[in-house]
Amino acid sequence: MTITQLEYIVALADLQSFSKAADFCCVSQPSLSMQVQKLEDELNMTLFSRKAKPLAPTLEAREILDKARIILSESKSILSLTKGWSTQVTGNLSIGVIPTIAPYLMPRFLADFQLKYPDLIISVSETTTDNIKHEIAEGRIDIGILVTPLNSNLVEIPLYYEELFLYSNVWEDDGSKLSATLDPAKLWLLEEGHCLSNQINSICNLNAGARISNSLTYQTGSLETIVRMADLGFGQTIIPQMFADYLDLKSKEKVHPLPKPTPIREVSLVHAKSYSRKAIVNALKLEILAHIPMQWQSIADRSIIPI
Repeated sequence: MTITQLEYIVALADLQSFSKAADFCCVSQPSLSMQVQKLEDELNMTLFSRKAKPLAPTLEAREILDKARIILSESKSILSLTKGWSTQVTGNLSIGVIPTIAPYLMPRFLADFQLKYPDLIISVSETTTDNIKHEIAEGRIDIGILVTPLNSNLVEIPLYYEELFLYSNVWEDDGSKLSATLDPAKLWLLEEGHCLSNQINSICNLNAGARISNSLTYQTGSLETIVRMADLGFGQTIIPQMFADYLDLKSKEKVHPLPKPTPIREVSLVHAKSYSRKAIVNALKLEILAHIPMQWQSIADRSIIPI
């Protein structure tokens, strides 16, 4: 059994095609097929159902693939140490960011970060917290930017503390002005699986899943969509400060502070304990903090809302 063979079967599992896996691994298809067959012979096990369309791992192979991903992740860690990558900001970096952070944080710093480190090839993907945790564990993502604490075995490096606000398009009973009071019956939420919905649930003791009334459910992971639905349906939602900063002046008039203690979310860098490229982690942290207001970097008299 070799590292190369493990790389081949993981590529096959991910791409579900011998030709695509061969292209990804920069080898010929016959060469990749031969190595996979050799591994199957050694294990005395069929790892892939060749007749399945698309190609799929057998039930017996799934646990082996999980172990293979862990081994490959650890082997990359060893290679990075031997190449001195623990002190260099070069090579490849894959980042996973949750959708309620990515559109508002990444444009603030990413261009400057690329200019500062031109030898670093960066790949960014937007996905949920659970997906980021899973892909870090499998070695598909190096670093996550998400809301913590996670209560997991990942390393968490807090970056900043972002206040949560009420966005209200609900009018007072007398019609005189927009209400600044939270009304759970008129609250729109992101779909389940998004940590902001979990935090709103903690604030309001609600179930996740966007709705204003029992007659309408609208599942979305987009803050922009939720705000527009609140506007059109005379509703409310809860938004993070960085998103509030992107609103136009008219929309900002609908943004109100929530009752004290001021609710905040903790945004952190996370990575596996085995990730050894500390120079990259530190460079990314410093670049993000350089583009974040200083007051956001302190908890002060604010309360972190659990996810």
